Amino acid sequence: MRTRALSTMLKVALLGRQSSGKSFLISGLQGHLEYITIIDEDGEPSDEYLGLLPSSASPTTACPSTVIPVGDDPSVDATGRGLLRVKFKGIGDWVEIGTNLHRAEVAGYVAADGNITDRRPEHINHRVERIELLISRARLPIELFDLPGSESEDEERDEILYEAWKEADCFIYVSQATEALTANELRLIRDLYAHAAPAHKRVLWVLSGIDRAAQREHNQAAWKNVLATNNQYLHERYLRSEEFIGEGFLPVSAALEAKAEYEEENGRDGSTLRRRSHMAELRERLQELLESGAGHKHLRQVGEEAGWLIRRRRRAIADILGAHRMTVGNLETERDALHNRLEGMDDSLARIRAELTDELHRRIRTAQRPFSGLADELHGGLDELIDSGNLSAEHANEVDVRHVQVFNEWMTAPEGPGTLWEREREAFDASARLILRSELGEDSGSQLVTPEPFNPEALSAQTDGTRPWTAYGMVQTAANTLGVASPIAGGAVWLTTSLSLATIAVPVGAAILAAIGIARITDVLKERESKVQQARQERKSMIDEQAKQARIGFEEMVRSEGRHLIDAAEELHQRQRARLRATLDELVHRINAEDTTRSRAIVERLTPVDEAGQAISTGLQDLLDRSRAD
Repeated sequence: MRTRALSTMLKVALLGRQSSGKSFLISGLQGHLEYITIIDEDGEPSDEYLGLLPSSASPTTACPSTVIPVGDDPSVDATGRGLLRVKFKGIGDWVEIGTNLHRAEVAGYVAADGNITDRRPEHINHRVERIELLISRARLPIELFDLPGSESEDEERDEILYEAWKEADCFIYVSQATEALTANELRLIRDLYAHAAPAHKRVLWVLSGIDRAAQREHNQAAWKNVLATNNQYLHERYLRSEEFIGEGFLPVSAALEAKAEYEEENGRDGSTLRRRSHMAELRERLQELLESGAGHKHLRQVGEEAGWLIRRRRRAIADILGAHRMTVGNLETERDALHNRLEGMDDSLARIRAELTDELHRRIRTAQRPFSGLADELHGGLDELIDSGNLSAEHANEVDVRHVQVFNEWMTAPEGPGTLWEREREAFDASARLILRSELGEDSGSQLVTPEPFNPEALSAQTDGTRPWTAYGMVQTAANTLGVASPIAGGAVWLTTSLSLATIAVPVGAAILAAIGIARITDVLKERESKVQQARQERKSMIDEQAKQARIGFEEMVRSEGRHLIDAAEELHQRQRARLRATLDELVHRINAEDTTRSRAIVERLTPVDEAGQAISTGLQDLLDRSRAD
């Protein structure tokens, strides 16, 4: 947990088409890009760049790769080029490959054109799903995802790719300076918009490799023309999305900065090259995101999980201490009381489950009511735009973007399903707490084995290693439930504007289905080669079916979220039963042994442990309070 807290203050995913320079940029951002000159067999010098991950003009990254700074954590040897860890398909645990490996060995695991014979012999026939590179030296305390290019035809790999979307706090979209945005990138940017804009995730737009587009065109460097074209594209197609567009594309060159460092190491002035690279400006923008709180979410998660683990162990210690601090005269009375509480636990669990299940059904029906007007809302926002063009790729993309905007605005309106469900979910959570207090008693300390506070997120996080209680966990649940795998399925979310991403937990099945429908419609229209009018009519007629599917998806998602809460309540109940049983066993042992010497020894040994646990819990809570205040 210490390593996680130090290394992943901000999670940034790099997106872009194949060979856009994402891997190259990551090495440059973290100060691990080395420039050298090579003399070829003809005696001609050429430039060479050595980075953390393989990079070339051809498609390189074969799987999602993550570069993680770990500082000087003594438990991790991440010196040199870092520690390579790999996750293979069908193998649950991460496998450590080694530290400071040769470039060819890293490429054997990471690169699409890598030689698999450069791997360890036992790994040659394994399929790599994800890799991590842990580095001890980094310029920014951020975790960088290097994701494969957008033209992948591997659906299974796409699912892994978009799984990484939901883990990201923000994105860097990387486009090459040698040519303007292409038609192949329209869908990727649209899907990024569908994911990032509703969740208020920031996107930094980067025009990479400006050193390779420095020739003059129209009286200025060629990359400046590309920059103007790309920024115009964003502003024309995302008119109402200033937060998504931000400051537009920033021209950078990691190569120029690496050359500057080379010059400076050899006693020459590299300041001009550094200034032209604009890498310092990109780092400043990332640092601003970090300082503004975009990275606090992860720190809070680690702190909350650590706090939960400490409290869980402290409660077990407190139960034992309570049993051994008790006077001999009270032992039999407390034993009988615990026995009676245990006997009623089965009936209590059945009542909790039945009451919460019935209430969930009622609250889902309430939140679903606005869906009767969704089709009209979509038609009102889209029909005129559909009729204004011929549904070419550019026009269809404009319709798609508007579709996402209309849908999310409707979902988060004061009486939209998203807003209604947020209220219903909060009330459902309050009901669960009330029912648990009624069945298990208050956490007042007045009785032996007092119940734990109800914390659905912490409890659910421990069951399977995931965090299904968050909006992003719900996205994956939706994708699995519906059997879909697309960019939207990997991350489309909608959130109410009044709550932050760190505090809200909203289902997203309706948004997913609506957006998936967008992609499918575009494909269908192209395949049929319909006349313009017929194509327009088909596009509009599919809106009605989308509205129906959105309602179904919404119900699946809110039901799944409600079940997570019920599961958390049942888990807390089961833990309470286990603690009662363990404490009863301690009391029975004391009664039978009548050994007060042993009890005194246990109290003396565990009291300082309990006090140390309390100090850790207090420190963690102070950390979380400061994080929220910032």
